[in-house]
Amino acid sequence: MYDCIIVGQGIAGTVLAYTFLRNQKIPFVINAEEFPSASQVAGGIFNPLTGKNLVKTWLADDLFPFLHTFYREIEKVLGEQFLHSMPIYRPFRSIKEQNEWIAKSTLPEFEPYLNTAVAEEQYSLDVRNPYGGIETLQAGWIELPKLLATFRCFLEKKSLYFSEIFDYSALQIFSEKVVYKGIEAEKIIFCEGTRATMNPFFENLPFNFAKGETIDIFMKEASFESIINQGISIIPLRKNTFRVASTYSWHKLDWEISQKARAELTEKASNLLKKDFSVLTQKAGIRPATKNRRPIIGLHPRMPQIGIFNGLGSKGVSLAPYLADRFFKHLYENVPLPDEINAPT
Repeated sequence: MYDCIIVGQGIAGTVLAYTFLRNQKIPFVINAEEFPSASQVAGGIFNPLTGKNLVKTWLADDLFPFLHTFYREIEKVLGEQFLHSMPIYRPFRSIKEQNEWIAKSTLPEFEPYLNTAVAEEQYSLDVRNPYGGIETLQAGWIELPKLLATFRCFLEKKSLYFSEIFDYSALQIFSEKVVYKGIEAEKIIFCEGTRATMNPFFENLPFNFAKGETIDIFMKEASFESIINQGISIIPLRKNTFRVASTYSWHKLDWEISQKARAELTEKASNLLKKDFSVLTQKAGIRPATKNRRPIIGLHPRMPQIGIFNGLGSKGVSLAPYLADRFFKHLYENVPLPDEINAPT
């Protein structure tokens, strides 16, 4: 008998499954590879300070030390690199913004995350920065498709992975276990992203899905090697190739790319970059965001054999490692979950 069946292998399911393994528990992962996944198209950025006003990410002081340790560990286990630690450079929009951000950098709560002594010359050839800029530290991005594919192979070699569309009617629930098509486990945890709305065991979850689109661009002789952020993020993928991320839309929630998003991303990138570029590819996905931007984590209130780990939204890369660890400790050590999360109903 397995310790847990995990349904879904996006960033939530991947991180949760590895959390079980690193704690000497055995998960079995069921994943519908034919369905689109937001994790496959996400920019994968982790960033402790967000928004125009540099607001500290929820739980930042816990999340960011933990995620660096977590991703380095799983890299070592899988024998692949997908963690790209690098600062996020934010060009100032005005002298007023420059003064505000530099003042904020002196506050103790922001000091570990900001660098005001920026080597501007590494950006000025490519980036419009007449007022200079500031760097956010402890940031970077995760190469999510590579992580997910490598971890899937890792699970398959251990016979801990099966690809199929989950059949909710085939799940048998007993007092001390669950059984799915002959697979027995103490619990089952659903990490299904947007497909959670199809799950009959959870109703009225506070989702507020958001569509996002990205483009990859080619820019010849680009010199910067950090993420650039001003309304959009420009992520260095490889030499002269960058990802521009991303749009937000709460309407027409489909997985199709749109000309409107392409135009928006191209315009914003053109306003930020000095050099010409060409668009290589475009992708679209739907983020499993929630109304209050807090994840949905916990056990079913009447069936404790069933749990959910979902709603990580656009911050999945940042939130998943620490919250998966907290969820695991909640299951096995009665450690309380953060008060701000959405409890399942």
